[in-house]
Amino acid sequence: MAHQISGQLDFADSFVTNNDKLNQRLNKIDRLIDWNAFEKKMSSVYASSTGRPSYPLLILFKSLLLQAWYNLSDYALEESLDDRLSFRRFVGLSNSKKSPDHSVFSRFRRQLAKLKIYDELFEELNRQLEKLGLIIKKGTLVDATVIEAAPKKPNQNPDGSAGKSPVDKDADWTKKGGKYIFGYKAHVAVDVESELIRSAIATPAGVCDSKMLEAVIKGDEKWVYADKIYDTGMNAELLKNKAIENGIMINGGGRGILPELERYCNRFLAKIRYPVERIFGTLKRTYQHRRARYVGLAKNDLHLKILSMAYNLRKVEKLCA
Repeated sequence: MAHQISGQLDFADSFVTNNDKLNQRLNKIDRLIDWNAFEKKMSSVYASSTGRPSYPLLILFKSLLLQAWYNLSDYALEESLDDRLSFRRFVGLSNSKKSPDHSVFSRFRRQLAKLKIYDELFEELNRQLEKLGLIIKKGTLVDATVIEAAPKKPNQNPDGSAGKSPVDKDADWTKKGGKYIFGYKAHVAVDVESELIRSAIATPAGVCDSKMLEAVIKGDEKWVYADKIYDTGMNAELLKNKAIENGIMINGGGRGILPELERYCNRFLAKIRYPVERIFGTLKRTYQHRRARYVGLAKNDLHLKILSMAYNLRKVEKLCA
């Protein structure tokens, strides 16, 4: 099978227009990004079981972005690409071509997870956003949120220890607000000026937030702002060694009521770091990321990166209005 050229539409397509707001939004995002760079990074991915790509990989990647924006299952994504002209034009699917089967998206996702190419795709998007002058690097907001696992939570073991799921062996337990939750954590680093996500890493829920600081910061920011849980000697030393200003809220370490100056600092820092909570709210409400969609750490890390790229692209569309 000859490799289709992504983005090449039938001649008749150029005469078909769809001027609704959705089409305008997708067209704007499409023009802002150099998609060829993404296609090159996916050259080792093969979506068909025969070892040859059944569709151009860029079509499949952009389809996953649509899936994230509109919270579609693989079946609904297939149907939407068949029905929506604006979707077909965004991914580069001509009117004469049938949309990919739902199983093609599943195989493509497995390949991305297996090869971890999605990390490179996320970095490529942010490289382009930085080139556009949208990532400012004055400061980074760091935080984590809990995502419930896709299967039901397991029962407690007879000895009282936390149970493991036979379905999702990577998921783990954590306690938040007096409630035990079984699943994963999404750790993110957000540019304080643009509110674009610079890093996103999924871990089992039992991983402590404070231990992920080094993994999520980029090292080129002037300040790092984070909640009290990140206030450890190790993190203070980390920021000092990287010549990054410490904007972590003060924990107090069991000293009781903090002095007024430290409480004032915490109130000031809380206002700065608030946008990261708003971003989590968007991911959970708009992108339905309260609960994991997939089983296993690799697929959920991939899903978090896709959601973060989708979020960034929608944010850029507004920033460049």
